[in-house]
Amino acid sequence: MAIVRNGKKSVKRTEKAQELDLTIQSLSHEAHGVGRHDNKVVFVPGALPGEEVKVRLQKQQRHFSQAQLLSIEKASEHRVEPNCPHFERCGACQLQHLASAEQLPYKQENLHQQLTRQLKLNEIPWQPPIESDGFGYRRRARLGVRYRKQLDEIIIGFREEANKHLTAIDACPVLEPLLSALITPMQACISQLNAKAVITQMELIASDQGPIVVLRHLKALQADDQNTLKAFAKQHECLMYLQGDESLECVYPEVEMALSYSVSGFELEFQVKDFIQGNAQVNQKMVELAATWLDLKPDETLLDLFAGIGNFSIPLAPKVTSLLAVEGVGPMVERIKHNAQRHNMDNITAMALNLDDEELLFRLPKADAIILDPPRTGAATLMPWLSKQKSRILYIACEPSSLVRDAQPLLDAGFRIEKITVMDMFPQTKHVESMALFVKD
Repeated sequence: MAIVRNGKKSVKRTEKAQELDLTIQSLSHEAHGVGRHDNKVVFVPGALPGEEVKVRLQKQQRHFSQAQLLSIEKASEHRVEPNCPHFERCGACQLQHLASAEQLPYKQENLHQQLTRQLKLNEIPWQPPIESDGFGYRRRARLGVRYRKQLDEIIIGFREEANKHLTAIDACPVLEPLLSALITPMQACISQLNAKAVITQMELIASDQGPIVVLRHLKALQADDQNTLKAFAKQHECLMYLQGDESLECVYPEVEMALSYSVSGFELEFQVKDFIQGNAQVNQKMVELAATWLDLKPDETLLDLFAGIGNFSIPLAPKVTSLLAVEGVGPMVERIKHNAQRHNMDNITAMALNLDDEELLFRLPKADAIILDPPRTGAATLMPWLSKQKSRILYIACEPSSLVRDAQPLLDAGFRIEKITVMDMFPQTKHVESMALFVKD
C-alpha cells in the first residue's frame, strides 16, 4: 500500500523487513554483490558473484533495492578471509574478502562494461594490467582523529562505509609498513596532549627522507604540546608537521628538509601538501609504460597537462626535443621548474594555466604527443580542444565514468583507442584507474 507525503507517493514500511534467499550474479561499480528479486536489482554489500546468500531488504527504490547480508549459504571459491580485522566496519577497503588475483579482472570488467555499453565499442584493445603488491603499498593516507570526551580517549581511523563515523584502528595492512606502525604510538602521543581535542586529522606520507606525519588542528598548539610531538618524532624517526587553517609548520626536524620520491631514476622534490601518486610501484610502472606507448622521438614535442610536480614531465623530457608542462596550481608549477633545474633539463617549460577555463585553452601549443592526468572529475572542458588535435593522446584516468565521458568526443573526432589497460593503484578497494592511448589515423 502506498501513502502520500508532500504530494509524492512513497512505499509504506512494514514493521519487519523482508528476508530473501538470493544468488549473486556480479559485482557493482561500488563492489556490492548484485542479485535479482521480483525483476528488480538487489545490491548486497559484502557478497560475491556465485554466492547463495540470505539477506534482509533495507531500502526499496523503484528500480532497485539495497539489502543487508545475513549469511552466506554457499561461498564463492574466490572468497578469502580479510587480512584486516577492521575490514567489516572500515570504509577504506571494499574488496579484502575477494582474492587479490580476482580483483583486477573485476576492475577490468567494470571498465569494459562501461566502454561497450556507453561508447558502443565492439572490440577493446586491452593490454596486460599494471599490478602491485596487494598489501603494504600505500604511501599516502589521510585518517580522521576524534576525541571522545566522555571516555577521555582518542581514536584514529578511516570513515565507515556510508556514514561519517570513524572506525578506530591500530594498524592498516594496505599502508606501507613504516606508516602503519605509526598509528598506535601516534594515538598514544595525541592522548597525552593538553589540546588533544583540537586535533582532527592525521596524514601519513612516505618519502625518501622517511615517514611524515601531518596533524590538522583547529587551534594553535602551545609549546609544551609541540615539545611532546617533537620528542615523538625524534623517537620514531619521522618528520612532524602541524597544519592550521592557513598555516603549515614543520616542528621536527627544526631545520625543514627537502622531501622527495624517486621515479624512473629521477628524484622529484615535493612539499607535504602536493599531490603524489599513492602507490609507488604502480606509479613507476605507469611512467615506464607511458614512455613505451607514446614511442617518443628525439625531434618531437610533448605536452603534459595536469602535470603536478612533474611526475611524467621529468622522466619523459629526455626523450623529446621540448616539453611543456601545464598545471593549474601555481606552487606546483614552481616545483616543476625546480625539479627540472635540479636535473639540468633545459627543454622543459612550465606554465600555470587553469585547464577548466575554455577561454584560456588557445594558449596551448600543438604537440606531437599529449599526456593528461586529470583529477577524478576528468577533463570535460578540455575535450573540445583536444578533439581538434592530431597528436597521440595518452589519458590517465582515476574514474571510469570520466574516461568514458571524455573518450566520446575524441572518438567522434576520428580518434580510436589503440591501447588501454587497468592499473591497480589501490588494491583491496573498488577504485579503478586506467590508461588509454588515443590515435587519429
